[in-house]
Amino acid sequence: MVEDSFVFAEEAEPENIGPVEPFQILIVDDDEEIHVITKMALSDFKLDGRPLAFTSVYSGAQAREILAARDDFAMMLLDVVMEDDHAGLDLVKWTREILKNRMVRIVLRTGQPGQAPEEEVIAKYEIDDYKEKTELTYRKLMTLMYSSLRAFRDLQAIERYKVGLERIIEASAEIFHAKSMHQLSQGILEQLVALLTRSNTAAYYRIDGFTASGDDDQPMHIIAATGEFIAQVGGSVRHVLNRDIVSNLLQQHEHVGFEIADGTYYGVYKTSAKHFYLLYIRGISNLNETDRKLLDMFMNNTAIAFEHAELFFNNTGSTE
Repeated sequence: MVEDSFVFAEEAEPENIGPVEPFQILIVDDDEEIHVITKMALSDFKLDGRPLAFTSVYSGAQAREILAARDDFAMMLLDVVMEDDHAGLDLVKWTREILKNRMVRIVLRTGQPGQAPEEEVIAKYEIDDYKEKTELTYRKLMTLMYSSLRAFRDLQAIERYKVGLERIIEASAEIFHAKSMHQLSQGILEQLVALLTRSNTAAYYRIDGFTASGDDDQPMHIIAATGEFIAQVGGSVRHVLNRDIVSNLLQQHEHVGFEIADGTYYGVYKTSAKHFYLLYIRGISNLNETDRKLLDMFMNNTAIAFEHAELFFNNTGSTE
């Protein structure tokens, strides 16, 4: 790889957004020097405040093993010629057609362009870019990383949006069943997080029995979540919350209030039945007015739906 003196302009990064997941990068090349140079050149790279985490393998066979075991790779930097002349191309075909992984961005890198002509490879194989190793300067590598990872990020958001929409459609058939209400709020939350933020960590709480003292034993239950909290729906993860912010929001007179602190959104909605709903989203540096109104609408409409469902259950004696 040839170094040049061009300094690629950094994107403005969100400030103080707390822990973030790195983009997982798989390097597949039988040349150890390529691994070392690539990692060195990209050691300080970040997109949306997220750094890179590298995994190195040295053959197509090793790559198949790790790709079959993990589906979290954002990008694969792949050599064409390894254990044989078409090991890289065979891996592309296997990844897309057998493994059905269409999320990972695949960039072919070759030191022998004549063995795999660019036009023929791009036309025949589902790759995202093709580079000769001799032309991949620091500047071009930075450009490649930004464009490829932005594409992965946007595809990931679309996928989360689709999952959320599926949950909403499934829940709509029996809207007044408790299970469906939770499923509906889960689906809407997943869509909101995908559309409005680049975060995948959010939780939607119902708070009962609020006291001005901010007692830590106050019941706070997660009714919908994304990311690391999704397995904790029905439980509580109060330890991650800033209790002072939550307490201040709960004591305000407005029905809807919010605060963004240290890259985290806290939104509280108060219902006429004296229940409180808290929306927690990690990884937000700011919100425009439209985005804030959408979050307010989410809290308002889901809270009302839960209150109506609760009234329905009480009147019918249903425990579902």
